[in-house]
Amino acid sequence: MITLYCTRNTPPFLRAEWVRDLRGLWAAEECGTPYRIHWLDASKSEQREAAYKSVNPFGTVPAMTDGAFKLFESAAIVNYICDGAGQHIPAPRTQERALYDQWCFAALNTVEPPVFQLMITVLNKDAAWAKERAPVLREQANARLAALDQMLGGRAFLLDAFSGADVLMGQVLNFIVDAALIGAHANVVAYHQRLKARPAYARALAAQAGGKNASLEAQ
Repeated sequence: MITLYCTRNTPPFLRAEWVRDLRGLWAAEECGTPYRIHWLDASKSEQREAAYKSVNPFGTVPAMTDGAFKLFESAAIVNYICDGAGQHIPAPRTQERALYDQWCFAALNTVEPPVFQLMITVLNKDAAWAKERAPVLREQANARLAALDQMLGGRAFLLDAFSGADVLMGQVLNFIVDAALIGAHANVVAYHQRLKARPAYARALAAQAGGKNASLEAQ
């Protein structure tokens, strides 16, 4: 059984759907892959301790183990789970897999950076640096979402069917806290709502939300 490393006792302002370990949980729920959670107590900075850094030397969350095998980076974890289950991922060495990889990279390298950084400025909107950076970041995020909106026209998912790439893109879209920003892109709104309506997403979010409970013991 795989073990997914997730954070608990995160700051009150940090919503469960913003934490990137949701991605692995969601993929596991979609694939029906059994897993256990190893909670890392964020209030004690357990993710920076040697025990966890033996799994992920960068000290970031998430990470995963499968027996003695160790893996970090959320996209790698999602793909490992989907490959292992033979679900929600195209066969390797095919053009379909190349397109899948394209969307994984686009979610994390093209869409996430401006969207996530804009979220940080919104959460710190009264700070001088946030006021200075917000207009440029909003313009960048809007341009990325406009392109995504156009590509989603007439499509339910990024590929012909739901895939691990949608897990990654769906969680990235959770970072949008400016309703007016995403509201300008109807296809993106509908796409995001479809993803969040999936039963597996609800189960993953419930599992991650359990990490808010300070009484939970690390397993």
